Amino acid sequence: MFKILLSLSAAILPICTHASAVNNTADFHDLKTWWHAMGEINPKTPVADGNVRQSHLYAVQVGHVDRSQFYDSFVYETIPRSGKGQICYPDDYNTICPEGDGITIEDEIGATMAWSQFLYARDVAVKVTRLDGRLISAEDIVIRPSNLHLHVTARGSSALISVPYSPDTNGLRFSVEFADDIWEYRNAGPGTDSHYVQNVNPAGKYYVPSYNDTMPVVGREPRNALLIFASPFPPSDMIPSKKDDVHEVPPGYVTGLDAIKQSVVVFRPGVYYFTGKAHAILSPSVKWVYLAPGAYVKGAIQYMNSDSPLKASGFGVLSGEQYVYQADTAQNYSNSKSDASSLKMWRGEGITAGQSWTIHGITTNAQPFNVMDFYGDLEHFTVDVADYKQVGSFYTQTDGLQMYPNSHVRDVFYHSGDDTIKTYYSNILAERIAVWKTNNAPIIQVGWYSRDIANISVDHVDVIHTRYNAGSVYYPRALIGCSASYENPTATDTANINHTIADYTVSNIRAEGISPALVGMNLISNLDNFRVVNASIEEFAPATTQLEYSVVQGFTDPDQGNQKVTLGQRSPNGTGLVIQNYTVGNKKVSLGEPKQREQLFEYTNGRFLVNEHDELWKRYAKFDIDALCTLVSSLPSVSSPVCKTEKMEAGFNRALLMTAENGKEVVAKCLF
Repeated sequence: MFKILLSLSAAILPICTHASAVNNTADFHDLKTWWHAMGEINPKTPVADGNVRQSHLYAVQVGHVDRSQFYDSFVYETIPRSGKGQICYPDDYNTICPEGDGITIEDEIGATMAWSQFLYARDVAVKVTRLDGRLISAEDIVIRPSNLHLHVTARGSSALISVPYSPDTNGLRFSVEFADDIWEYRNAGPGTDSHYVQNVNPAGKYYVPSYNDTMPVVGREPRNALLIFASPFPPSDMIPSKKDDVHEVPPGYVTGLDAIKQSVVVFRPGVYYFTGKAHAILSPSVKWVYLAPGAYVKGAIQYMNSDSPLKASGFGVLSGEQYVYQADTAQNYSNSKSDASSLKMWRGEGITAGQSWTIHGITTNAQPFNVMDFYGDLEHFTVDVADYKQVGSFYTQTDGLQMYPNSHVRDVFYHSGDDTIKTYYSNILAERIAVWKTNNAPIIQVGWYSRDIANISVDHVDVIHTRYNAGSVYYPRALIGCSASYENPTATDTANINHTIADYTVSNIRAEGISPALVGMNLISNLDNFRVVNASIEEFAPATTQLEYSVVQGFTDPDQGNQKVTLGQRSPNGTGLVIQNYTVGNKKVSLGEPKQREQLFEYTNGRFLVNEHDELWKRYAKFDIDALCTLVSSLPSVSSPVCKTEKMEAGFNRALLMTAENGKEVVAKCLF
């Protein structure tokens, strides 16, 4: 780790209700920061159209490690519902929607999320100062993902963080967390039908004067989050040049982008807004949207181009803060859920074969619904994503980006309330992704519909926070999940045995703090060679939530005589599901033969390699016995199978699969 040759006593410029026009930013070949003169410090209500919400608690400066000079980097802030309340219609603050939006106590406890973004080309030091004047120590500061191992020192109210230059990972994206700011999310009581409670706002929802032992802690995260996004300078093809056919948008209220003739729309530094009743429907000529560093656009983008590669780049912000939850463009942007017409922050219409979409560097804030969807010929459409950041996703229906066939997504930070890493297509690679998850859906999703996909790799996923209330079988709350049918989620006869999920690998997935189960699989497609390799969970959620149990169950196909899906039937070595090198709380969950102690669970050649005496596996896994017995029986490598179940403690079952091999009875004991 490099050493910081500078003093923590360098001054932080004061920040007032509106940011001072006097600030000291960097604009060098190896360091760039920026500022907003119209920053508004307001953690409670909507900010003015022409203002940018500024952190009420943090100031950030960045400096070269070998110099004493620091430069101001604007600290943005986002809050639940952007201060609008649970309203149904844009600007109508008197009509409250009865439908839940996933936000319960976050408003009541004053939750906020701040972030600061800068560009760099060498090692730097990031100084974070608490504006409340609270004295801090390095021991009270945690950087997540913790495996970044960033060096932290502190003096007075400031922390100094060493940030190495990391071009191979498109920079670094991390959370800075202070011990005195950590909020413990507690359920109102035991069981799976519960909600959060809070003890700080007597006038707020779900207030309790004190906590007791019946209120389990289901999550821990900063009440006032701070994220740092350190990005390398972009390549030249991500910045429009004088040769490009550019339309520069004037700051302020934006309209008329559907009628321009140019191919590139540029938002220079400044504040732009569409209001909560409109978004940018681009002219068919537009193929590139550029948000310069310091551009803050309150709106959403919709491409209408059907014949060119599409692009979004820059280090500006696209913010959905002016929209209500699930803003339905077909219903005057009111809160009405529609998968077809509820507003996406990034959308494309009329996609044709051979098109693609590249997004690089941009931060998306406060999405009101799914963040991105394109429509048209998606089997021949691909996305390329690098250094994308998603913040302020407090609502429930706030997914991650879609990954269409042959897509590559890397170096991403997701704050997400719903399906985060969506693996619905073949030949995709997602790598180096940090996830901050709220309370709905799995981190990695492969379900909702029966899929026929192959060659998926999800590598190096760092889950830094989760706070699920309870487990759910058909809507899995797990690190890796396959949800049941979207149309009929409680039915178990929604499989398609002509579809197979094959050659799918999740590797190097880590969950810090309280975590849900590793897997939750409602199999509505066959499964072949699905591997989970190098998985670690720091701590499971309390047992009363039933979040700790991995669940795998196979569904039937009503169009094929109610045949069940199969595991491993089509892979060359008969491998269906493998979980290998899995640790919980730094203890390896090690099942199988002694010579295979590194392997937790393998379904191969008709055999479950499971050690029924392992206490961790007894506690943390259960499976649909009848379904899996049938799956085993369907394999050609199994002869004369007999499968039965035995009730065990705590509601668990043990399935014993008995087969005859070479005239000898072999018993594979499977604890589920």
